Amino acid sequence: MDGSRCIAHLDMDAFYASVELLRYPQLRGRPLVVGGRRVTAPMAGDDGVLQFTHLRDYRGRGVVTTATYEARARGVRSGMGLMTAARLVPDAVLLPADFTAYRHYSMRFKTAVASLVPRIEDRGIDEIYIDLTSHSSDPEPIALRIKEAVRAATGLSCSIGIAPNKLLAKMASEFDKPDGLTRVGPADLVARIWPLKASKINGIGPKSTERLARLDIHTIGDLARAELGLLQEHFGPRYAAWLHDAVHGRDGRPVVTEAERKSVSRETTFERDLHPRPCRTHRDPGGTLRTGGR
Repeated sequence: MDGSRCIAHLDMDAFYASVELLRYPQLRGRPLVVGGRRVTAPMAGDDGVLQFTHLRDYRGRGVVTTATYEARARGVRSGMGLMTAARLVPDAVLLPADFTAYRHYSMRFKTAVASLVPRIEDRGIDEIYIDLTSHSSDPEPIALRIKEAVRAATGLSCSIGIAPNKLLAKMASEFDKPDGLTRVGPADLVARIWPLKASKINGIGPKSTERLARLDIHTIGDLARAELGLLQEHFGPRYAAWLHDAVHGRDGRPVVTEAERKSVSRETTFERDLHPRPCRTHRDPGGTLRTGGR
């Protein structure tokens, strides 16, 4: 791992659901699910009290966009069918997605971060990478200032992972959610990274996870101990080389600011892995589906 760089990954905590809780604070502490089509917004009853839809009343083929940690603790996951989620948490409140509001708060938190650190890579509505190399000797104070700035600008919490590269920083941001701050270095690779499921590496999707499982490779440590030749045989030389680098914590990708982009492209991070035709689109090692110029 390159110890000379210091990269942070900032991920807003249960972003859509958290924005909804700003609007409906009476739902704090309760399981809440956002998603589905044709879900009606809360309406005031004759007594003026808001009436919420509950998951047990939902009928349709919609999927979970996000959920509060209270719902996640009971097994609800993004991309899960709402009918399946209803069997797990029938008493959860169900709200429609409001992307206008989410984009508003996305802009606010990114503006707050940019006021403190200029080198930011926008990775979607609720996450960014931040180059903290100039703070590498002690990055935690600036990370805490970033968290405070985000909360002041939005009323929301975020989790930050700090590491020598983007791959590990993204994984670290998941370790202590919500409102976490986690630093991962070379000495933490075996103890903290290798015990995780192989699918925790951003870029290993469901199909690759299944193929690895057939080789009796389940954790990142299992993958690190696998022979490179075996991986090349089953995944091809290019993907095998990337897997080998990833499990050993190697990732040379820079933080790319908007001003540094060389050509126009469109990027969308989906909640479930897609498997496009190679001739039309491709997935980079970071797990992002790319279409167009780059």
